[in-house]
Amino acid sequence: MKSTIGLITAIATVAVASSALAQDPQNVTVSGVAEKICTLPASWAFVSGAAGAAGSQFSGNTWTIPETAFADGSSQAVTGSEYAIRIRGTGSCNASHTIRLQSSRGGLRAGDVSAPVPAGFANGRPIRYEAYWSGGVGGGAFGPQTALTASTPGQQSNLTNYVVSGSLAPPGVRTFDLRLGMNRGALAAPLVAGVYSDTVTVTITLAP
Repeated sequence: MKSTIGLITAIATVAVASSALAQDPQNVTVSGVAEKICTLPASWAFVSGAAGAAGSQFSGNTWTIPETAFADGSSQAVTGSEYAIRIRGTGSCNASHTIRLQSSRGGLRAGDVSAPVPAGFANGRPIRYEAYWSGGVGGGAFGPQTALTASTPGQQSNLTNYVVSGSLAPPGVRTFDLRLGMNRGALAAPLVAGVYSDTVTVTITLAP
């Protein structure tokens, strides 16, 4: 009989102890930080061309425009529709950021861009650059698009703000498109002989 009473007492004691613990909770906070990060493509691949531009003209990070699309045998600029290619790579971003384009030479230019152009000749053609996170196979922009029509050395586009919000998710791991288009409007003067080139720089900066 005593052993039975003792067992009941032990059970009651445990219940009282548990009740006392529940009245004095101890909280443990778990926290973590996801680092902000944005990366641009490390390599590019041809996606499409316009006005006859082809994938065979693009290799590595260089687009080589054939002379027949640029100037004729008399050094007259070839006129017509915009001659362009679109290239694509894989990048990633998980936070708000800005995108900017900069042209080193101000479009396709020959020789020293600071030197005067010989009288009666031209030494450049404007280039339009466009950059954006790609929305898929069709190449539509996912979020805002950055554009620059380069005609002055060192020219930059306005900063394009990609603001992550409830309606605009961060790009995540996604393709990034860069479109390069040569304006082929009429020029009054023939082109100076030489190699024409430009370098476009894409910069992504994380927001504070």
